[in-house]
Amino acid sequence: MFFLLRLAFWLGLTFAMMDWPDGAAPDPAALAQAAAQAAAQDIASRCAAAPQACLEGASKLESLRKAASPAPGRGGN
Repeated sequence: MFFLLRLAFWLGLTFAMMDWPDGAAPDPAALAQAAAQAAAQDIASRCAAAPQACLEGASKLESLRKAASPAPGRGGN
């Protein structure tokens, strides 16, 4: 999964810096939306194939989210 995030970052950076013919650079919002849809479809197909692995991954993501959020009383927004 981390590989996919790194891949998306570097490809996005590469495409943003490329010279496009006639200034026809792709719309970054459309590219981001297409990438998000592809990722969602990939996750959905993997969850349909292995529901237990999907639940384990969801619990790991939840624990990462909790660890990344600021603790109450420590500032933040």
